[in-house]
Amino acid sequence: MKELSGLKHIIISATLFLAALLSVQAQQQQEPVMPGEKPKPTKYVAVEEQKQHLVFFQGFTLSVDGYGPVAMMISDYGTFEGALRLNLKNTFFPIFEAGVGRCSKEDFNTKVTYETSAPFGRIGIDFNMLKDKFQSNRLYLGARYGFSKFKYDIAGPAQSDPIWGGSIPFSMKDINCTSHWAELIFGVEVTIFKNFHMGWAVRYKRELASTKNDYAKPNCIPGYGYTTNTTCWGGTYSLIFDLNWGMKKSHKRGVNIEIRDIVPANAINNEMQNNNPEENNGD
Repeated sequence: MKELSGLKHIIISATLFLAALLSVQAQQQQEPVMPGEKPKPTKYVAVEEQKQHLVFFQGFTLSVDGYGPVAMMISDYGTFEGALRLNLKNTFFPIFEAGVGRCSKEDFNTKVTYETSAPFGRIGIDFNMLKDKFQSNRLYLGARYGFSKFKYDIAGPAQSDPIWGGSIPFSMKDINCTSHWAELIFGVEVTIFKNFHMGWAVRYKRELASTKNDYAKPNCIPGYGYTTNTTCWGGTYSLIFDLNWGMKKSHKRGVNIEIRDIVPANAINNEMQNNNPEENNGD
């Protein structure tokens, strides 16, 4: 519909421009006024096209991630998370994300188990890279700062004492940890129906700092993922709802048309000369 509206707008503008050009040519080629004949008015068409401007605050959106719960059902780690995002001129999107991350993992070789469940938060901004900011589809780059304060449990098979004999149980609970990380995001968002959108994003994550512990490093950070390396990849598949409640999206697009009668200057001069024959004879 937007393409048809744009095409219609171009056709109207071209037609009005042609009409204005023909009126100017007709004015230049107008026949001289004969003595005693009144000058004929010329139609003058003034065309002024309004520019379209986006309102600065376009509302905000709420979104939920559909990938995290699925990952939790089919793997050792997953999340439940949502986001609140502001829309500034459909270009900049400050965003706050929050959720709960859970991990329950057992190492196949060592039989050591790791468990944690804790909230996390992220704050950042997305930038819409598409040139046409009036459409609802978006292609964006973004950045996030992530934070989580959590506790985790580690347990494993009893360890035998090679010197004194016997076995020692291996179990540590409620180990405190605080972690910080950064994310770079590339994502796509498409309109499904009116204010309902769907989108996916790829996330490159890098751990910045975590609380050091004498016992063991956290194997998984809620909201971040596994800590096998200092970097990791993640993804989200979001269901997004625009909540603008009828907010004005942009100034009206259109064409102002003014049509009025004018009398050519040469016709006025001829009429004045015809009305003053004595002055003409004196010359």
